Amino acid sequence: MRESSKAALGGIISALAVVVMLITYFSPLLVYTAPPFAGILLIVIVNEMGYRWAFGTYVAISLLSVFLIADKESAVYFAMFFGYYPILKLLMDSKLKVKALRVVLKILLFNCAIAASVALCIYVFHIPYDDLTEKGYILPIVFLVMLNVLLYIYDRLVTALQLLYVNKIGVRIKRIFKH
Repeated sequence: MRESSKAALGGIISALAVVVMLITYFSPLLVYTAPPFAGILLIVIVNEMGYRWAFGTYVAISLLSVFLIADKESAVYFAMFFGYYPILKLLMDSKLKVKALRVVLKILLFNCAIAASVALCIYVFHIPYDDLTEKGYILPIVFLVMLNVLLYIYDRLVTALQLLYVNKIGVRIKRIFKH
C-alpha cells in the first residue's frame, strides 16, 4: 500500500472512530460502549498497515477524542485501554505462544488501565464516582469483577472480528486502496 493510501485509510478510520465516540453525547450508556467499538476499528489499520501505523492512529484518535468529545470519561476509557487493546492483543497473540502468560498479562493490563482511568477521571477531570462507594466498597469490587468478565467477551469479539476481517472484509479494502 502506498503512503498516500495509508494516510487516507488512517484518516478515514480516525474519523469513523471519532464519530463513534461522538455518539456518547446522546446517552449515558454509550459512554461505556462507544470506546470499545471505536477501538475495534483499529483492526483494519493493524491488518493493512502494521502495528506502527495502528499505534499512530490510536494516538491521533485519543487526542481528537480528548479535545472534541464532550464526555471526557469515554475519551479517557478509549485512551487508557480500548484504543490500544485491539492492537496490543493482536501483537501479543502473534508473539506470545504461552496462552496462560497472555491471559495473565491481559488481565493485569486491563485492571491497571481501569484503575488509572478512574483515577484520571476523578483527579484530573473531576468526574464524581461517589455513587460507587456510597454503600461501601463491595459495589466497586463487584463492578470490577463484571468488567473482567466483559474483558473476556471483548477479547473474544476482537478475535472473531480479526478473523472476519482477514477472511472477508480485508480483500475488499485492498481492492479499494490498490490504486
